[in-house]
Amino acid sequence: MENSNFNIEPVQNTEIIPQPKRKNRAKTVIWIIVAIIVIAGATGFAYLYGGYKMRQDYYNSGDSTSYPADSVFVDGWASPEDFATWKGATFTIPQYNDIPIAFQRAIVKIFMDNNYFSKDNNDLYFFTKIKDRAYRVIAYGDFTGQGEKEMAFLLEKSDYASSAIYIIPQKGNILYWKELSGELPTIKSFKKGALIFMDKMELTPAPSDGIIKQTKNSKYVLIYNRQTKTFDEYYQYTDEDIKGANDETDEGEEE
Repeated sequence: MENSNFNIEPVQNTEIIPQPKRKNRAKTVIWIIVAIIVIAGATGFAYLYGGYKMRQDYYNSGDSTSYPADSVFVDGWASPEDFATWKGATFTIPQYNDIPIAFQRAIVKIFMDNNYFSKDNNDLYFFTKIKDRAYRVIAYGDFTGQGEKEMAFLLEKSDYASSAIYIIPQKGNILYWKELSGELPTIKSFKKGALIFMDKMELTPAPSDGIIKQTKNSKYVLIYNRQTKTFDEYYQYTDEDIKGANDETDEGEEE
């Protein structure tokens, strides 16, 4: 037998290993940042729009007067929760329902700050419960000349013989307060230019809107003094006062 020598070379199987695709990390980071910005923007818009809607719904539920639009939470106002709790105890008869909501919230806060709801307080003040009198313990005007609606109101004291007068702006900061011992007056407002008595027994045009405070025996006006930043009170002469003064003048001239 003939031996045949065969040179058999082994066949090499080359396995092709797929290379992993290189991820674009920079692009992924960019998309994450964009997503965060979009979510943050949407959240901020929803928050601001929600606050705006809250203010609009709150104001629209009251009267048509335009109030400060900075926030429904104003330092001089009772919170919505406190207002809901104490409104009925503050405004006890329907005649006060026409008071603008901004002023109502300011008044409720005044009652809370001064503890007017506590029976243990010996200096309790409250709105009159006499319906015919209710309209004569409230007055509105631009009393300080700032171009904004302001409110004056009277509260009766628990002794039923004295009272107190308040003047406030829509934001509720107290502009004027005075206790009226032994007095239960009524008030009403007058416009700038109305003829009143001030420093002399001569009628002169009022420099600004003001308040008439009247009892059975006397009449005074309250006018804002821009120099002292408070309200000055002026007695309003009656016809009898003027006649008496003129008679005294005539008698002096005859002598």
